[in-house]
Amino acid sequence: MSLAQWIVDRTLDNPVVFELQQSLFNNYAAVLAEFAGILDRKNICILDVGCSTGTCAGQIIDMEANSYVGIDVSSKYIGIARRRYAKGQFLAMDARHITFANDSFDVAMFVGVLHHMDDRLIRDCLAEVRRVLKPGGRLVVAEPVFTPGNHLSNLFLSLDRGRNIRNEAGYRSLFHGYEIERQRYFQLSLHRFCSYVLSPSRDVEA
Repeated sequence: MSLAQWIVDRTLDNPVVFELQQSLFNNYAAVLAEFAGILDRKNICILDVGCSTGTCAGQIIDMEANSYVGIDVSSKYIGIARRRYAKGQFLAMDARHITFANDSFDVAMFVGVLHHMDDRLIRDCLAEVRRVLKPGGRLVVAEPVFTPGNHLSNLFLSLDRGRNIRNEAGYRSLFHGYEIERQRYFQLSLHRFCSYVLSPSRDVEA
């Protein structure tokens, strides 16, 4: 790890600093626009994996009109989310061991989360998410990718705390047990993101 990466990591370990960075540099309205027709519905159950401080969900999810659950392994981040977004349910939870019954959620979302995880961890989490998705449910994924010629974006991504930024094929290879309904790109602040809409393949062994 370079000195610059170490400084970034230590700085963003502070939840207040991380929250400020999220608010200033992420235009989450772009996420809602990218997944229009999925995340902007009413009366559905939504699972947000790796919800962090809840900033993304707080901007794009109607927590009053839907049943929203955000989970994250960081109890510090969950504490902040609970204080700021009282209409949602936020739980400190390992997504490899989700404490909800089968077929509990209409939609699950990973937004800027997978690039913080290694392949094995992702596959274990996705298997659990598949279990708790209802038949006909959807999983939406949005992750940054390096972009040739976008030097500023690539610089910031190289300093990101997530050490597992993959290319599009690398993300697709992780989606065992899912059908890819759609893959495309959108701009989120400085960065180009790839997006996926996935549906569970119930006849596939985990």
